[in-house]
Amino acid sequence: MQSIGYHTDCGTCNYILSSLCAVDQLVEAVNVLKGMGGAGCIPDSNSYGIVIGAMCKVRRTSDAQDLMKQMVEKYGLTPDHGTVVKLLAALRTNKEIWKAVEMIEFLEKEGNSVGFESYELVVEGCLARREYVLAGKVVMGMTERGFIPYIKVRLKIIEGLASIDEWKIACAVRERFAKLKS
Repeated sequence: MQSIGYHTDCGTCNYILSSLCAVDQLVEAVNVLKGMGGAGCIPDSNSYGIVIGAMCKVRRTSDAQDLMKQMVEKYGLTPDHGTVVKLLAALRTNKEIWKAVEMIEFLEKEGNSVGFESYELVVEGCLARREYVLAGKVVMGMTERGFIPYIKVRLKIIEGLASIDEWKIACAVRERFAKLKS
């Protein structure tokens, strides 16, 4: 007779994570996430996304960033688009726009693609904080990926850079837009 070992279904673990997050038991959800391997279930990007999303809701951005980095660096998982947007939006809401830019750079350095919506969210956050040079930097990276910001955003970046006498950067950004025929 063959022995049957104990194996937990990953869907069950993710359900437990969702349930814990729904009742604001984030510390316990992180403990479950860390212990999933011992229960025979390897956490996937959905598992991490559940907990990161819940942390973003309550604006625990440092913890959410740490989990995102762990997920990508340590386990080689690719975060889904929605999870990335939630984290960047929470960082923007917390006025941590530099950290949002760093997260985009981190994800791309690790080989994860960042979508248009994420870039646009961060560029608009830079503009809201009057971080025009940072907005210029982000938009240059954005256009390197083939994304072209909306016309209003493009104008605000150029006007903002001009308003702080950053003509060199304004010209470089404008030249990039011209090359893209936008």
